[in-house]
Amino acid sequence: MKDPSAAPACSIGLPVYNGENYLEQAIQSVLAQSFQDFELIISDNASSDGTEAICRRYAEQDPRILYVRQPRNIGAAKNYNYVFHLARGAYFNWLAHDDILGPDFLSACLAGFAGHGGRAVLVYPSFKYIDETGREIEAEVPACVETAAATPGQRLYQCLDQLAIVTSVFGVFRREELAKTRLIGSYIASDYVLLAECALLGHIVRLNCPPQFQRRLHKDGSQRANTSPEEVAKWFDPTAVADARPARRLSREYLNAICLTPGLRAGQRLDALLRLVVQRLKRKLQVKRKQRQRHRLKKRPA
Repeated sequence: MKDPSAAPACSIGLPVYNGENYLEQAIQSVLAQSFQDFELIISDNASSDGTEAICRRYAEQDPRILYVRQPRNIGAAKNYNYVFHLARGAYFNWLAHDDILGPDFLSACLAGFAGHGGRAVLVYPSFKYIDETGREIEAEVPACVETAAATPGQRLYQCLDQLAIVTSVFGVFRREELAKTRLIGSYIASDYVLLAECALLGHIVRLNCPPQFQRRLHKDGSQRANTSPEEVAKWFDPTAVADARPARRLSREYLNAICLTPGLRAGQRLDALLRLVVQRLKRKLQVKRKQRQRHRLKKRPA
């Protein structure tokens, strides 16, 4: 029997704020994993609903669950990073309170690491969308991030070229590699920057397997509930002010990622910088092309 004080193979961090509607389903999906050597770290961001009672009940039932209640709302970014800093496992996963893991989520992702010879930083499975009731939403899942190139610069370009959605941040990370990043920043699209930093460090792998993750889309989700830049900024950090020029901030953070990610040689940083410039110019041209197309459509006679 394993020593209960020993570090688990995998840590799951669950940051939550007023999540009573879906929280139990998320916790139950963790406890139902076919791979059982894990710890579940829940950080309650000073919820005012039934979240605390739910968390304490499950923590009393299972010693693998650590429940921490923040004395005040510290914002989503700091709460996400808080659960990571408490993690002890060699592998780490963030789980949103309204999402659901498939029963083989952990086992599939850990097998994915084993199949990539230590080059993978992040592994995640196929997923599907569900609604408020848990029914599958018949919607096309956009292409997700995958980086398998040999050099950091090539992987960065691949990553930035695929950033349509960022569900991959809810995969499984190699914890020692994730610790080399700046984690989740208190600004819009900081999860994009996190993925860019992971690409600089190694491979991001999407598994070709049956869906093992259910991402819930509902009216109270952060992306739908926070519609203005100011609301999004406050969701990340209650003390934050929305960036006046978020696109410029994002470009600056990508540059910081190249400069600050440890382990890169000078030539690799320069190559990554050049590829960043090319990719951002390409993205800018794509935006302008779409704007011109919309303008032409508006000018067409009815």
